[in-house]
Amino acid sequence: MGAKFALAPPAGLAAPPGLRRFARPVEATAALLGAVIAGLLLMAPLDLGRGAEGPVLQMDLMVLNMPRAAAAGAAFAVVSAALVVALGRRSAWIASFGSVVVLLLDHLWTRDAASTGTLTTVNYIDSIFSGILLGALAVAVFGKPLATGAYLIGALSAILIGDQTSLPESGSRSPLIEWASGGTPPMWLVLLAAAALALGVLVQRAEVSVGSENTDLAIGPILSALVLVTATALSTDWFVRHSGTPAQIGVMVAVTIAAAVLAALLLPGREGTLVLLSVAVANAGSAIIAVPRPDWSAPIPVLAVVVGLAAGRRWRSPWAGMAATGALAVFAATTVDLARGHAVIPILGVTLTALIIGYCFGAAVPEHAGSAVVAVAVLIVPCLVVALRGHSFGRVAYSPRWYRDPQATISAVPGWMALVITLGCAVGLYLLWRIRSPRRAATRPPTTTRVLALREAPRNALPQG
Repeated sequence: MGAKFALAPPAGLAAPPGLRRFARPVEATAALLGAVIAGLLLMAPLDLGRGAEGPVLQMDLMVLNMPRAAAAGAAFAVVSAALVVALGRRSAWIASFGSVVVLLLDHLWTRDAASTGTLTTVNYIDSIFSGILLGALAVAVFGKPLATGAYLIGALSAILIGDQTSLPESGSRSPLIEWASGGTPPMWLVLLAAAALALGVLVQRAEVSVGSENTDLAIGPILSALVLVTATALSTDWFVRHSGTPAQIGVMVAVTIAAAVLAALLLPGREGTLVLLSVAVANAGSAIIAVPRPDWSAPIPVLAVVVGLAAGRRWRSPWAGMAATGALAVFAATTVDLARGHAVIPILGVTLTALIIGYCFGAAVPEHAGSAVVAVAVLIVPCLVVALRGHSFGRVAYSPRWYRDPQATISAVPGWMALVITLGCAVGLYLLWRIRSPRRAATRPPTTTRVLALREAPRNALPQG
């Protein structure tokens, strides 16, 4: 299932030999910084400093459109990943660099967006080009262990920071909390990412001509993301506008599970495993009481993601990840009354969420970059649990200003709902593994990494079987 793209012989200059020796650390640095920029702008694009200067209506419109902007960014991430696979790894690096340049120019030219009433437009531009950056960068680094690990650490850490940041108190004196809750990355970080991605383009070897060969445009990931993003966006938007009865919650849970299973089946082989894990952990992670937390605990999620990824690569068991996700949902449901009085509960919840997300991505990382981007996109789009939390004020958000509110009303319902979704995803995982038998290497079609490697190999080199 795919559309054929005829590839013209690409023109590119090889990197200087001296610079090429540092290709691996350069690519890893670029992957880390690029993924951090994309993740932060997709998950927490709200700049409280600039927003406070503008009209309240503009601020409210931007917050209201944030879930839709995130959904658009997630869709563009998957589409861009599918497109650049057909164009080659060097094109993926160029697309990533071009995206971060657009983001840089957007933030340089729209510093007065709050006063000019363009906050919503800027938010959509940030989300769309951050999605393109996230998708293209995945193809650029996929199959290179160091760069792939850096990409996953940057993307997952940024998503967690944006998802679990507390609504800052008025007059907060913590620069770290103010920066994280402000959402917009500092300009120097965007400049560093642009410079690193420019070097990433330079260290790529010139691609050889592939003559009349064609490369498939992967339609499966695009359809998978379309099903998930559309079902999630429509169901959450509908849910917050209605009464939220147990029957309605049950219907929305069933829709979420059905969309996750269908999306998993649209991917090749068993690569939908990570999508099912992502749907489950996105809801369970959104159900925990993550605030308030002391400032010193801010680096813990990043460290936990690294540990989780390493553990997942060492002990690869998707079922262990699903079981841990179910336990996280139970933890979220049973600790709601203790979280406000004991700071250890939010710290533990955030740490466990980061560990489990890292483990799932380490244990079930797919062979194709497009499938991995679909799983990341699941974490970007606000899930059903977020809609349940925002039901009281009629929008898909944690609070009227999007971030988690330490004073918000707490309930065990999100945790139990996340547990039901996890159980449904576990059933879907069982069905996927029964329907899709593991492929043997001899009959497996070339993966993204394999195709790109063959295209980038010297003309006189023979492919290794």
